[in-house]
Amino acid sequence: MRVSFLQFLFLIFLGLLFFADFPQLVKIIKQKIKAYKIKGDK
Repeated sequence: MRVSFLQFLFLIFLGLLFFADFPQLVKIIKQKIKAYKIKGDK
């Protein structure tokens, strides 16, 4: 019980870290998509 609860808290912590970085990841992905479209148009 104790171990699974600690694992649960750890997963929540990892989730918060991931979602904190998520907006930056979205910006990077959008920039890559724009760069890819520009290369595709040429």
